[in-house]
Amino acid sequence: MRHFGPNKTALHFRRAKKRAAEGQDEANDPQKYRLEEGDGTAQAQLIVRELYLKYEKQLQRWKDYRNLFLFLGFVLHFLAILYLQRSADIAYKVHSTVESVVLPGDNVMQNTDDVYGWLKNLLTEVWKDPVCGDGLCEAPFEFASYSRFGCRADCGKLNEVQNLTSIQIDIYYDFSHLVGSIPASDLMQQASWNLCPVTTPYSNDCYFDTDVSFESLSGEQHYTLDDTPDGDWNLVVKRDIFDKVRGAVRDATLVNIAGYHYKIYIAAAASMAEQDFEIDLLTQAATIANMTFYDYANSTIKNGYPNATEYDAAYLWIRNSTCTCGIITNDTTTFGNNTMMLFLNQSRWPADKNSGMSYEEYRNDKYFCPEPGTIQPTVWKTSMVYGNWTKNLDFVFNISITDSNFPSLANDTKLRDWCRGGLNLSLSWRTNMTKSVQELLIERRLGDQKTTGKIAIRNNVSATLRKYIQAYYRELEAPVFTDPSGTVALQDPVSARLDYLMPLYVDGTLSPQPAFLNLSRRVVYDYSVHLLDLKPRAEARVVEVQSIRKGVEAFSIPVVRATYNATNYNYTFKNTTVGDVVTAFTAAKANTTFLPNPNDTSLRFQDLYLNTSYNLVSWAGNTSAYMRCNLADRAPDYVGECVAMENTCLSTVNDTMPYLCKRASDNSTIDGTISNQTYRIQCELPCDKRFDCNTICECFGTCLATEFCQCKACNDLGDATTDVQFLEIQSVAVNKTYIAPVTQSSPGRHRSVLAGGRRLTQTTNDNEVLTQLNNLVTSVGSLSDKQSAISDQMSALKAQVDQANDIAKGRANDKTLIDAINAGRKEIEDGQKAVEAKLDEILDKQNQALEASLKAQDALQKIKELATRQEAAVASLEQAVRNQLVAIQNAAFRDIISLSQALALWKRARRDRALTLKAAMLANLPCESNPVAPNTFKLDNHNVVDDKTSRERNVGLTNRVIAGLLLHQTRTNVTNCAKSKFEAIQRLCTGQLTTASYGVDPVFKRGTTSYNPDFDDGGSSESSQVVAFYNCSILSNNGIDATYNINNTATNQIVNPPPYCAELYNPQKLPYAFHHIQLEGKDNGFPVYFDINLSEEGAQAWYTYINEGLYLDQNTRQLTAELVTYNAQLRIFSYFYIRFYFSDGGSIKITHRLNTVRVELDSTYSDRVRFGFEIILSVMIFGMLLYNLWQIFAPHTAAERSEPLLRKLLGSGKRCLKYFLSGWHWVEFASNCLLTACMIIWWVFRQKYAKTFDIDIRYDVYDSLTPQANYLALSANGANLINANAAFSDLRELVDMLNWYFALNGINILLLIARVLKLMDFQPRLGVVTRSLWLAGPDLIHFAIVAGMVFVGYAMMAHLIFGNAIEAFATFGDSINTCFEILLGNIDVNDDLRALGGLQSVAGALFFWSYELLVFMVLLNFLLAIIVDAFSEVKEKTHETVGIHTELFTLLRDKWRSLMGACSPNYISDSKLGALLRQWGGGEDEDKDDNDNQADKRKLLTILNEDVDEDTLAEVLRECLRDAPPEDLKANRGFAARFFRRRQVATEEEIKLAAHYIMDRFGTVPDDDDEDYDDEENAGPEPPAPLPAAGGVAVGSVSSGGREVLEKERDQLAQALERLAEVQRELAEGQRNLMNGQKQLAEQQSKLVQLMNEQPPTGN
Repeated sequence: MRHFGPNKTALHFRRAKKRAAEGQDEANDPQKYRLEEGDGTAQAQLIVRELYLKYEKQLQRWKDYRNLFLFLGFVLHFLAILYLQRSADIAYKVHSTVESVVLPGDNVMQNTDDVYGWLKNLLTEVWKDPVCGDGLCEAPFEFASYSRFGCRADCGKLNEVQNLTSIQIDIYYDFSHLVGSIPASDLMQQASWNLCPVTTPYSNDCYFDTDVSFESLSGEQHYTLDDTPDGDWNLVVKRDIFDKVRGAVRDATLVNIAGYHYKIYIAAAASMAEQDFEIDLLTQAATIANMTFYDYANSTIKNGYPNATEYDAAYLWIRNSTCTCGIITNDTTTFGNNTMMLFLNQSRWPADKNSGMSYEEYRNDKYFCPEPGTIQPTVWKTSMVYGNWTKNLDFVFNISITDSNFPSLANDTKLRDWCRGGLNLSLSWRTNMTKSVQELLIERRLGDQKTTGKIAIRNNVSATLRKYIQAYYRELEAPVFTDPSGTVALQDPVSARLDYLMPLYVDGTLSPQPAFLNLSRRVVYDYSVHLLDLKPRAEARVVEVQSIRKGVEAFSIPVVRATYNATNYNYTFKNTTVGDVVTAFTAAKANTTFLPNPNDTSLRFQDLYLNTSYNLVSWAGNTSAYMRCNLADRAPDYVGECVAMENTCLSTVNDTMPYLCKRASDNSTIDGTISNQTYRIQCELPCDKRFDCNTICECFGTCLATEFCQCKACNDLGDATTDVQFLEIQSVAVNKTYIAPVTQSSPGRHRSVLAGGRRLTQTTNDNEVLTQLNNLVTSVGSLSDKQSAISDQMSALKAQVDQANDIAKGRANDKTLIDAINAGRKEIEDGQKAVEAKLDEILDKQNQALEASLKAQDALQKIKELATRQEAAVASLEQAVRNQLVAIQNAAFRDIISLSQALALWKRARRDRALTLKAAMLANLPCESNPVAPNTFKLDNHNVVDDKTSRERNVGLTNRVIAGLLLHQTRTNVTNCAKSKFEAIQRLCTGQLTTASYGVDPVFKRGTTSYNPDFDDGGSSESSQVVAFYNCSILSNNGIDATYNINNTATNQIVNPPPYCAELYNPQKLPYAFHHIQLEGKDNGFPVYFDINLSEEGAQAWYTYINEGLYLDQNTRQLTAELVTYNAQLRIFSYFYIRFYFSDGGSIKITHRLNTVRVELDSTYSDRVRFGFEIILSVMIFGMLLYNLWQIFAPHTAAERSEPLLRKLLGSGKRCLKYFLSGWHWVEFASNCLLTACMIIWWVFRQKYAKTFDIDIRYDVYDSLTPQANYLALSANGANLINANAAFSDLRELVDMLNWYFALNGINILLLIARVLKLMDFQPRLGVVTRSLWLAGPDLIHFAIVAGMVFVGYAMMAHLIFGNAIEAFATFGDSINTCFEILLGNIDVNDDLRALGGLQSVAGALFFWSYELLVFMVLLNFLLAIIVDAFSEVKEKTHETVGIHTELFTLLRDKWRSLMGACSPNYISDSKLGALLRQWGGGEDEDKDDNDNQADKRKLLTILNEDVDEDTLAEVLRECLRDAPPEDLKANRGFAARFFRRRQVATEEEIKLAAHYIMDRFGTVPDDDDEDYDDEENAGPEPPAPLPAAGGVAVGSVSSGGREVLEKERDQLAQALERLAEVQRELAEGQRNLMNGQKQLAEQQSKLVQLMNEQPPTGN
């Protein structure tokens, strides 16, 4: 190792003595230094020795350069590996990008709003949704559009790319409500509904932007949505507290399919009804046409006469006249046969009704004309009898006549008139028969073919079934009656309208229809038509209609769709016929007035299934639903159970026997009256109870016909004889009817009451009593009628309101003027909207939140007012009942009504009171305490949607966020401050860390934008809204016992009643928002995790949640945030960590770290190449360390190597100590050890950390990313959050390991630089820096002491004076750093100093200017002067030396020549040449010279500019002892000292030890021979004689003092100068001799080469 030292006087002294000794040796042994060739001169041997030394010097120089460049190669290799490992240029690209996004603008914040602002900006910058319209559909986060969601521009429409369920929403409502409760208008205004997703793969917002409200008191709403995606949905009905709204969500496709089937059936049923009606009429007409005249008269005409007498008289009149009047003269001619046939043309043969007959045949037929006999012609005449008109039968002749008398009476006027009347009556009967058939065939069958006739039957059936559908299946009305628009019924029955299907099914495809045409009006009403002609026509039409029906039944009915597979559905539909459809419906008992339920399983025929279950969800509700809804909770007394009846009850109008009863067991009658106890017990009381119970109890239709519904409220009504109110009535009854008591009463009491009642009657006005009774009966009897009237008025009012709404809508739709105005304003408004959009959005959100809050508060207030309303209604009802009972009592007292009548009135009043009380109570008790009624359903069309994909969130463009953003907060509790005289100002201070839950879920906190009024239950323990989100019962799953009923000592109240446990709820029954979760590697705190799958809006919603939930508050101690990104292009992870420390001073201190790391170390070819070089580097480093250890512990000399093992081990410690005596050895060993440690760290990092590191792209931390409340509900009991934190921790450890690696390597680089400088020191010009620093070292140390004291003093002064006001001096470390920055020229802090006020500004100016003048201008220039002075001195010494380029050129040229000479036959190697020169120069003394050289390397002590070695120092000490004065044993010594005096004369051994100790303690090692050689080259030959030892002189002169010493030193200096001049002359002469010797050496070398090349002689 090389060292720096002073000049080398002592070294020259030793070399002079060595040469003198050599000269003496040469004198003693002249042959020793002669050449082997017999040269014989000592001078030649000296020249060879000098030549050998020069050769050794050049060889050593070559070795130094070789070591330098080898080490430089190692350093370059090492730095190259570090460069490739770090890839800092690539890592910085990631670092700078991430840094620009995530870092806050300042290192200090003043309040939590600044922290929230930083978080919001980060979320806004990173959590961005894909841009719609860029042409790239980034599924699944960009998706096809539906409703107001999705991106149609990039992904299209959802119903075009997926198979979706078209749903139909049907809402029916009637907000009419009992008077005295909440007005119907208020119920309407507060109710609303919306379709909201529970879980869908797309948006989690409700389908409609705003809740759908109701615009009228009653009505219906229908929506068909054809783009609703798959998932779980919820039709939410809000604040319908009395179940006034009912409805359903239906599969619109199945509704249309069911409607299609119902349409076919209705068309077929209506057409068949028409056909049946026509067939029936045709059959009737044919039957009439097939009747004889008298059969028709007996069956039809007879019914038109008032009595049988008149009919029989008319019948005989027609029969006698038609059989006998043919010969009677009619005016001038007889009636005759032809004329008579005019009256008989409708007759039939009784035996053959299909053929006619002549008049003769008529007369001869005994059926028409009996055997001739006497007849008595009669006529009807009208006369006045006792003032009344009466009709009598008078005889035409006073005598009876026979057929034989008719010829003689042919011209008799009376007989003619009688015949004419009889024949006209016959004609009218026959005309009636004909018209009956004609009416059946035309008027009744055909009608006007619009509203009458058979078409009316078709329309009536269609209308009837439509009403039935409206009443029971409203959803089918549209697909059956209104939606179809097709007109091609036969080819397209699916879309055909019903009014086109029905004519088709009536007439079929038969065209023309001859039988129909043969029964036209013209034909039937032809004057010549005969009934014999109409009958076959009617029968033909019947056959024709039946044929048409069969054809229609065979009509094909195609399916709407063959299969339908949707949510829980798997339908297969087949093509069928009209007949099969009718058969299937008929099997389900369908007819012209009834239609089966679409889901009826009997709606089938063979393998044809027409039943469909299209309701996805439905719920009940109507205007009176509040009477039945949730009775078990609202009014359990009215919830009944079905009880078997022991007898039947039939009401009567008899007050004393109100019921006719029969026992159910044997059907025997229970006789008696109310005065009979058996009758009362077995009949009256059970029947009253059944009637009362069925009126007020509710069994929800579950009771059988033999059962009645019984409940507690009914049982509490009791019996009349035990009722106090009725007993009062009974006590004053005058005309008392005995009523048998169920329990025995005192007869004496009744008699006394009766007597008193009679006395009171005498003083009362009966008219007043009658009036009161009438009023009583009216009020009692019309109580329900009044209620109905009020309801009717409300309905009328609603109708008027609806009509007004319709008119308003109609007027509102006429927007001609408004559109014209808006068109003119549109351009201006567009510009304003663009500017105000953002502000409007913010204001709108705030207004919506405020409106929702106010609306919820109003609804809750109205609900709370219901109790008051209920009390008022009950009080009013009680007063009305009391008035009724008083009226009944007065009526009974005045004997206006009997006691039995009073009992009936009392029962009615009691029943009405109970029913009205029930209605009043339930009308003021909401059905549900929950403001939201959920109606969930599922849509599943088996669409495959990847909902597990993680959203791509980037910092910058390419740095993808991994997992999310992890926040973690630690908090402190509040404790009392230490006692102080100012404790009244502030008593509470920051306490210890706490894990108590805190905050309030803002969803339940009024006044926040997150507040959801639908979940506000007012802290009711019966509500399930809050408990559904914060359920204390599940705490037991985690081993936590819920705590209830806590005694609040501050308020002395019991808080947290069940189910509001203290672990999840605060004393105000509001749920905590934030709960403690223990995470590994973190203090106990409260984490919040922002998932990367949060949408842009969702991230802001979560931010709002933690902001409004007060995540940060005055108790926050520390908030940390962690973010991990990965750059796939560069394969670099970044880890960002920021810490917000809430200091006690009130500010928030920010510290952060941002690290990048590459984990994939073997992914590319260049990585594998680097891996190979890492192995090489590792081998090199371990080799260097092993070589160091060999240098330290291994024996080096032959003597040491020959020692025993134990001695070697003992000697290794000495060698180790000897090795570390050199500082450079410390540097070298520390460098090698640190290099080894770094390589070990790298391999551990590579194999244990990087290779095993893994992190998931996302962790499903929370139950839902779009929750309605309780956002921080963990999934998997928090395991995923723990895994995410563990992944972050693994990356942090990996980054820390890498940072340690590069930090230690930074120290390595510094040590390597020092080692390189040390290796460069052999070359004078390369070592100028190290030599300058070494030379200036003592001065620099002293300067550092002074400057450091001044610098630290100024830093402390600045900290003490300005640290309270200026951030740069706030801490002592900051103050030191700021002072150093001022030294470098950064004087920005002067502005802060000048801004100070008062004395601090003066102190600031004094500090700044004094510091600048003293430290910057004076001390800093001192430092530069010290360094420059040392550099100048070293530079002065080295300006004559050879430069590195010249020296390297020479060395390389010589080496090249040596290598090229190897090709010559006369070549001699350098090693052989060195061995020869060593031999010729006295090689046997080389070891001895080496030992001398080692001795020469002993330490020297510089005294008075002279170098003194250990021997010289010992000689000086001896000289001092010789010159010391004699010892005074008594001077200055006490008795003890003289007694124990020691010997003062040192021995020779003590002198040597003293000299060795002094040299070892204060001496320095001089430069080695190479430096001496440099000096020799520059200064000439060494002096021939050694310098005289000046050590004794120097020491003695110092000890004696005085002028003599100075003169002596001056003489010595003069002698030294003379000797120096002589040495210079000798050096010049020596250089000339050396040149001559070199020339001779070259000649000798050539000779030697010739001798070596000559052939050695043979023989000897």
